[in-house]
Amino acid sequence: MKLIYLVFLLLVLNSCTSKNAKQLMGHALANAAQTEVKYTPGECQTLRQQCVQGDFQEWQTSDKEMGCSCKKL
Repeated sequence: MKLIYLVFLLLVLNSCTSKNAKQLMGHALANAAQTEVKYTPGECQTLRQQCVQGDFQEWQTSDKEMGCSCKKL
């Protein structure tokens, strides 16, 4: 029974880590390209309003969540 709990815990942690790792990599690449990246609808709405002199884009992540970016021009 403990083995089942351990396997379940590892699967949950792996999925969280994977998502966080993807977002961390996205932020690192965006910083190098002078681009701001956000991953929630509220943050994307704010970023859209702030991205006056930039290229704003939205997309759906592989986890079916919203992502967006503003590249400085």
